[in-house]
Amino acid sequence: MSSAAEPATEAAAPEKGGGGRPRSGRGWRIVAALAVTQTIGYGVLYYAFSVFLTPMAADLHAGGAQIAAALTGSILIAALCAPLVGRLLDARGGRGLMTAGSIIGTLAVLAWSRVENLPQLYAVFAAIGIACAMVLYESAFAVIVSWFDGPTHGQGRANALLALTVVAGFASTIFLPLTGLLVDSYGWRTALVVLAVIYGVAAIPLHALVVRRPTRAGHRPATTHERAQVVKAATRRRPFWLLVIAFTANGGAAAVMSILLITYLIHLGHSPVLAATLAGLLGVLSVTGRLLTTGLQRRLPAALIAAAIFAL
Repeated sequence: MSSAAEPATEAAAPEKGGGGRPRSGRGWRIVAALAVTQTIGYGVLYYAFSVFLTPMAADLHAGGAQIAAALTGSILIAALCAPLVGRLLDARGGRGLMTAGSIIGTLAVLAWSRVENLPQLYAVFAAIGIACAMVLYESAFAVIVSWFDGPTHGQGRANALLALTVVAGFASTIFLPLTGLLVDSYGWRTALVVLAVIYGVAAIPLHALVVRRPTRAGHRPATTHERAQVVKAATRRRPFWLLVIAFTANGGAAAVMSILLITYLIHLGHSPVLAATLAGLLGVLSVTGRLLTTGLQRRLPAALIAAAIFAL
């Protein structure tokens, strides 16, 4: 998507961005800002839903599957928006797009706190899906790659992406217990208002004030066309579609577990707060796995590691 496919010829871009500051130094400021916004974004726009599932079902007089369909629709809408978001990232960078997405996300979560029926819930999650496409990992990765591009910044790019995913990996560990406590203390509607404020106060200014597009020199007119050719070539090959199937199956299984685990634990007799806390430990395991796989990649092929993980 977008900047990740920029040709190596653009690696000759100057090492200094706007204002004369080293590009890599400003790049790490952006990484730090995105680490914060991704942690809060995933915590509020995605993981918190699992805590709200049971109380929402009771309050809206709906079944669990009907409530869960809202999140499913949100993910599908985010996927449909991804190509357009990628083109906008290529053309204009991430600052305006991610700022607008964080505003949409904040307003959508506030609207979520006021829903009274399923159609309203589905409409709200359509907006959340649009916001997710604009502000979560895919957009953040593209912004980071645009700063650490080319062979001379390969190690910096890898370290920046690892740092981002390690920090954001704790989103469920932080926000599932926090959301459980808020719901237990104030109810699910007030809890959503609090989460919307937390997200808006952090994400909107960080995206608007910190995220920048690097200054480039020597853009070639054929760049966009060449990226399109790369995508076409990839989608015509069988390995690409095998990876799509594998990661879709893995992502679906992981999503089902993360969303329904809290409800399952509550049905087993655990309190909602304890259930949310236990589910939040998945974030710790996720970060541990990322660090382990990063270390293993220095000794083993990435394809072998991925295959072993899927087998497990």
